[in-house]
Amino acid sequence: MTRIHKAFRWASLALAAATGSFAASAQPLQLSMGGSTTTTPFFAYYSALARTISANDPGLNVSVVSSGGFAANARQMMSGQMAFGGMSPDLIEDAESAAKPFNDFRVLWWAVPAVQHMVVRADSGVKTLADLNGKCFHAGMRGSSSEKNMLRIVKALGYSPQHYPADATDAINAIRTNRCLGQSRSGGPRGVDSNTAELALTVPLRAIGYTDAEMAKIRSAIPWMSFRDVPAGPLGGQAYKTHELMVGFATTTRMSSDIAYRIVKAMHAGLSEQREAYAPLREADVLANTMSVGGVKLHAGAVRFYREIGAKIPDALIPPEAR
Repeated sequence: MTRIHKAFRWASLALAAATGSFAASAQPLQLSMGGSTTTTPFFAYYSALARTISANDPGLNVSVVSSGGFAANARQMMSGQMAFGGMSPDLIEDAESAAKPFNDFRVLWWAVPAVQHMVVRADSGVKTLADLNGKCFHAGMRGSSSEKNMLRIVKALGYSPQHYPADATDAINAIRTNRCLGQSRSGGPRGVDSNTAELALTVPLRAIGYTDAEMAKIRSAIPWMSFRDVPAGPLGGQAYKTHELMVGFATTTRMSSDIAYRIVKAMHAGLSEQREAYAPLREADVLANTMSVGGVKLHAGAVRFYREIGAKIPDALIPPEAR
């Protein structure tokens, strides 16, 4: 078989899986599910997810594709080469607002939040995000969703910190040597990541959060952005409010309602095993998370499942095809 024939056959299989055109076959429906790199902590979750969906619906056989990240998943789903995959809301918004808009992404569920913590040197005099105007601040690793969304937020608020574009190691070193005052970085629901915690052992740090007025302004500009109360304790400071980016799974309108329904139903049936494989999921309320993210539509098949279990679905999340 030539390389062209192989590529055509692979793409045809992927498209058939996404649309459910194999549903009448006695063989399990082969579904490609986009994860990220094998080195990410999320990969254990992806593997357990594929395994439990396949186990709870013998008519589905889900395989994990190590795509390289959510942006790669988005591209492959848009081209019809992937049935469903890991996503974040910002990528859906990017697709919908592109020069050539793609409006066919549909959410299956949102699993866990990637909590973003904003910290500054304690000796900087900075106590609020507004205090960073004109001052050096690392918005997130260069090219990452964390960076892109932190910059979206400061723009929505009308603030103008001096962004320090860098990788994570360079940013930590810049704060350590007082070349930069602070950073925004992903961490856990109760505190900062290990690298930031290690920095705080030698450089006293302060966490800063949002006011209610700032959160209202951000929600108005970025409807899918979520927020979290972080309890007192991290870095020895007071409780604060910060933003978080939901991580979950999406597909496109190419996927049939029946297949999407079966995927979501099988996922929920396997949550216990998924939580054993991925610790952050143990504290997550997947249903509540799914209903909390505004601005992005659910898949009609997902809507069917959530209605079936009695979930209250915000009207803004229901797509036209499910009305």
